[in-house]
Amino acid sequence: MRKNLFKTWKRTVVSLAVAVTAMIGMAMTVQAGGVDFATAQPIPFGYREVIDFSASGAAHYYTFTTDSAPGWYSFNLGKSGGAAKYLYVYAQPDKSNPVLSNWYQSGDGNTTKLLPLIPNKQYWIMVEPRYNDVGGTANFTVTKIPDDYGNDLATGTPLALGQTVTGNIEVTDKGECDTFAFTTTGNNSYYEMALSCTGQNPVYAHVYMGPDTSYDNYEIYASSSNTSTLVKRLENNKTYYVKISGRWDDATSYKFVVREIRDDAGDDFSAAATIKNGTMEHKTIQVSDDVDFFKFKTSKKLKNYQFTFKNKSTNGMRVTIYNNGDIASAISSVNNYYVSGASQKVIWLNLAKNRTYYIKVTGGDNASYGVQMKDLKSVVKKTVPKGFKVTSYSYWSQYAKLTWTHQYDNATYEIWRSTSPKSGFKKIKTLKNTNYYYDYGVKRKKTYYYKIRYVVKENGKVCNAKWTKAKKVKIRY
Repeated sequence: MRKNLFKTWKRTVVSLAVAVTAMIGMAMTVQAGGVDFATAQPIPFGYREVIDFSASGAAHYYTFTTDSAPGWYSFNLGKSGGAAKYLYVYAQPDKSNPVLSNWYQSGDGNTTKLLPLIPNKQYWIMVEPRYNDVGGTANFTVTKIPDDYGNDLATGTPLALGQTVTGNIEVTDKGECDTFAFTTTGNNSYYEMALSCTGQNPVYAHVYMGPDTSYDNYEIYASSSNTSTLVKRLENNKTYYVKISGRWDDATSYKFVVREIRDDAGDDFSAAATIKNGTMEHKTIQVSDDVDFFKFKTSKKLKNYQFTFKNKSTNGMRVTIYNNGDIASAISSVNNYYVSGASQKVIWLNLAKNRTYYIKVTGGDNASYGVQMKDLKSVVKKTVPKGFKVTSYSYWSQYAKLTWTHQYDNATYEIWRSTSPKSGFKKIKTLKNTNYYYDYGVKRKKTYYYKIRYVVKENGKVCNAKWTKAKKVKIRY
């Protein structure tokens, strides 16, 4: 029994040895490549072919077919021993028009060439030693480097607004670029174009106004690990084209996005937004060069108007009011009128009746603000000066000091005095743009009563403004 098992095992081992020997013999005797174009052997991508020239210096032929996707093809050629080894690439099965010629590796080692080849096309490779010298080996491989985006500006990859695209400039020194196209909306908008460099080498983005590089363009540059942005007002409903490339034609990687920034007010006289009496318009300066325009029409009867400019951001804002639809018609008192961050200013203006006026507001990025216009009837009859106080003083002479909170630029005040709390008041002074008054027309040891009001003259008459409560003061001695 043991003897039979041993014989069976022995036959199995011998059979395996014979099979392995046969396989090795086949591998060693296979002819590497073809002897001409007609007999060229297919070479798969990524496979490294080793050619032995120890017995012959004849050329070896191979063939491959590109796939349907665009990309670059890397040819790596190496040699060990013997004369220099040459590699040629042909686009047709003859030597009349080589795609790559006279490329060789002279010393032992490897070198690489990159070629942009036509999709879905057959190519041929010839490898031979210099002068058909015998000796040494050559080795080569063909590798596909996919191109993630096309290089033709006119057929750039569509890019939706707000969509961040991640891409690569795959190769160096080959004019490689990625192209995109985006279309603006019909809104009154700015567009922020942000380019981030995620590779080792800097990157450029050029945004063209048309489908080829002859058109004007905006340039964005980002160094490694940095992001650069460009904000521009672009034409409505227009397609723009983007070319992204490495600085100095270097391979690198990037991210790119185009965002729409809706503008909430027009940027010139013709697009000015209408504001209504008493309504606070809350708006934002979207970008640093944004300008917001408003317009309003005065009534046929009233001339005096109160304007409130409320700055809700930390950036300063400036306001100009025009009495016509042109930049030469600015009103002197509100020409580049400054409102500091987180503050509010109120101003009275005497304007022409039945005329359209314009307001321009500028400020820093994302500066939010409010603009309000009120006519005389909306304000004066309901408003009194705040913080009204009266104090008696007697030193070398006696006087009463009146103080209040001055809230409104160009505000005019009337001061009235009486010796009775409810009657006998007479006007003693009219003041403008101040918050105090010294009354030296008092007598010692007498009691006085004061009240003040805003004064706005409309059509030559004082509007019936609201009085403060009468304040009592006694002159001591």
